[in-house]
Amino acid sequence: MKNKFKSEYSGKKVLILGLGQFPQGSGASAARFFSRAGARVTITDKKPAAELVRARKRLQGIKARFVFGGHDLSDVRRADIIIRNPGVRRDSAELVLARRLGKPVLNDIVVFLKNCPAQVIGVTGTRGKSTTSALVAEIFKAAGRRVWLGGNIKISPLSFAERVQADDLVVLELSSWMLEHFKEARPGLKVAVFTNLLRDHLNTYDSMADYFSAKKGIFAGQTSRDIAVISADNIWTKKLRRATKAKIIWTSLKSRPEKDAVFVRRGEIIAREQGKVTRAAAISDLALQGEHNLANALLAIGAGRALDAPWNAMKKALRTFKGLPDRQEAVRVLRGVSFINDTTATTPDATIAALRVFPSQKTVLITGGTDKKLFFGELAREALKVKALVLLPGSATDKLRPLLDRNNVSYADVRSMKEAVASAAKKARPGDRVLLSPGAASFGLFKNEFDRGEQFVREVKRLR
Repeated sequence: MKNKFKSEYSGKKVLILGLGQFPQGSGASAARFFSRAGARVTITDKKPAAELVRARKRLQGIKARFVFGGHDLSDVRRADIIIRNPGVRRDSAELVLARRLGKPVLNDIVVFLKNCPAQVIGVTGTRGKSTTSALVAEIFKAAGRRVWLGGNIKISPLSFAERVQADDLVVLELSSWMLEHFKEARPGLKVAVFTNLLRDHLNTYDSMADYFSAKKGIFAGQTSRDIAVISADNIWTKKLRRATKAKIIWTSLKSRPEKDAVFVRRGEIIAREQGKVTRAAAISDLALQGEHNLANALLAIGAGRALDAPWNAMKKALRTFKGLPDRQEAVRVLRGVSFINDTTATTPDATIAALRVFPSQKTVLITGGTDKKLFFGELAREALKVKALVLLPGSATDKLRPLLDRNNVSYADVRSMKEAVASAAKKARPGDRVLLSPGAASFGLFKNEFDRGEQFVREVKRLR
C-alpha cells in the first residue's frame, strides 16, 4: 500500500481541517500519513495554539505548515485535496467554499478504504457501536485472524494503513460524520452493521430523517455479495430492508426474524443460517451485562458468522470480553460503594440503559451537561427511582431541572467533577453504586467526553 499511496499523493497540496486532541485521531494520523506520502501538508484548527501544544509536539519531525486559531479560506483555494476532521461541520464556510470550487473533500476513513487490501467490517448506530465493534474484533482475534480496530474510537485507520495485509481483517466504528462521505465514495463494505437509531446530534442535523440519511451511508456501494447485519428491534432500522443490495442478517431480542437471523429463545442466543439453527451461547455466558449489551452481542455474532468465524471463537469472546473503558467501566469499590464510569452515555437513552443494568434505588446518579436538542422527559421519570441525583452544569441540565422539580425529585447542583464525586460519595452507602452517566454532551466544562471520564476516574481514586 505504501508505494501506491506515495504515487497518488506525492506533491499534492493537502489541507487538513482540524488537528484534534487525540494522538492517533483523524487529524494527527492524516498529518503523518500524507507527510510520509510526500504531500505538501497544511494543518489548520480553530483552537488557539496554546490549547494544542501537546498535539503539535506529537507531530515533531512531520513536514507540515500549521495554522491555529482559525481556518483561512485562502488555504481552501490553494488546496488540491481537503481532509475533513469529524468535528468540522458540513455547513462550515470552509466546506461550503470547497464544494463550490469543486475541490475533493475526503476524510481519513475514505482515504483508507480507497486502497485497503483487506476485508472491512463497518459498524454504525447511535448506541452500542463501540462495544459491538470491539466485540467483533475480539471474535476474529479468537479465531486467529490479525485484526485492526479503528474509526470513531480515537484511532484513525490511517495510523495503520501501510501495515494492513490482504489476509487481515479491519473493523471500523463509523460515526454519522464519517459516513457523510460514503454516498459519494461508495466504498462497498464487505459487512455493514447497523445497531440502532436514537434521538441524538440534533444540534448538528436538521431532523432525525437527516441524521438517518447520513447513517445509511454505511451501505453505499454494497452489492449482493456483501452482508448487512441489522437490528430488527428499532423503529428506524426496521426501514432498512431496501437500503442495501447486500444480504441481510437480522438480529432481535424481541422476535424471531425470518431467514438468516440471530435472536433470543428461552435464555439462549440462537443463530439461523440457511435454515440451520445453532445454539450460539447461553445468555448467562456473556461477560457483558444489560439488555443493551445483549443486543450488541447478537449483532457481533451476526457479523462474525457473516465472515465464517468459528463458533468456538465466538463463544470464547462472549465469555471473556468485559467491555471498553468509559462505558459502564468499574473504576473502584470503596467502603462497599462501586464507582462506575459511563461518560460516553451522551444521550438520555444511553443513561436510561445504564440505570436499568442494576437496581436504580441503589444508584447515586451523576448526570447532566450540554444539550444536543434532545428530550429529557423519560430520563426525568427514570430519575424518580434513583437513590440520589447529582447534576453537572449545562444547557441539558437546564432542560432537565424543571422536569425533576415537577415530579418533586431532589438533586444536588455542582460546578465541577470534583464537587460531583464528593457529593455523590457522601450520599452513597455500602452496596450502592455511584454512576457517572451524563446523558448529555460535555462541551463547556470538559474538553470532550473522555476528559470528563478521566476527571471522574481521577477524583474517585482520590477519595479516602
